[in-house]
Amino acid sequence: MDMQYDSDIAAWLRETTPLPMVQTGEELLVWLTGYCNILLKDDFPGLIQLLYRVDVSEQKLRYLLKESGGTEPGRLMALLILERVEQIILSRKRYRMPDRDIPENEKW
Repeated sequence: MDMQYDSDIAAWLRETTPLPMVQTGEELLVWLTGYCNILLKDDFPGLIQLLYRVDVSEQKLRYLLKESGGTEPGRLMALLILERVEQIILSRKRYRMPDRDIPENEKW
């Protein structure tokens, strides 16, 4: 699978995980798959916290795990995390107000 590399997604994940520097979408997916597998095995509460922070749909995850056909659970979780982070970033970009439109007395 050749994923499009998105530096915004990588930057967002670096705030939440110990993501190393990666250069491609495939490297990002491979690292995140391994990270999810480690959390699944060694730090389940940490995995739940990550999935909750990213707001991965529990229903979607349960369905995909059930219907995975042998796909590694960490890979399914990684794909859902990447999909959700991309949605978060796009939403923030879409609804971001330029600073110049905020009256000075209303800025924090």
